Amino acid sequence: MQSLLRTAPLWLALALLAPSEARADEFPTVASDGLYVGARLEPGGALLLAYDLDIYLTGDRVVSLGPTASFSFLGEDGADQGRRQDWLLTVDFLRLKVSIAAEGRLRPYLSLGGGMTYASLPEQTSGAIDVVLADGTTTTAERRFGATEDFGGQLSFGGGLDVYLIPNLAFTVAIVGRLRLHEQERLPLFWSELMAGLRFGL
Repeated sequence: MQSLLRTAPLWLALALLAPSEARADEFPTVASDGLYVGARLEPGGALLLAYDLDIYLTGDRVVSLGPTASFSFLGEDGADQGRRQDWLLTVDFLRLKVSIAAEGRLRPYLSLGGGMTYASLPEQTSGAIDVVLADGTTTTAERRFGATEDFGGQLSFGGGLDVYLIPNLAFTVAIVGRLRLHEQERLPLFWSELMAGLRFGL
């Protein structure tokens, strides 16, 4: 009897630490991560790497919040308007995602977010352009754009599809449109990103 009393705290601790199957089944996960590779389409094509985090607000995984980030580089177009970018970092500090169908292997969704952009714009020239002088004569000249780094606001909206291959692992594709909110005309007013990757977790 005394030996049972001595070992009772140990058995109680083990019972509390053991995973509860009922709790695990009710909420299989609270978050998932997506890793992407793709392209930014304006101004011209550029390589894109992206990450997003879904923090589920409901047990059925219909609604989630989370930050997202994309980093694009190796773009060459846009020099005639001073828009060529060494790189562009875009962050949604808060992004709302709503699943259209949260059950099954195919899970489409829509998203809306907001945050900032941070761009590195190198020194650029427009090439030869025709210029009319004050006396009416025409000549050629170049527009020159100085190197700068730009910080500003942006809104994002888009959609995608998660295709679950096995539990907790999905192939995912997404398209995101971004709207510039600040006055830097060397960034497009609107641009889009296409990407594909893997999602880990439900």
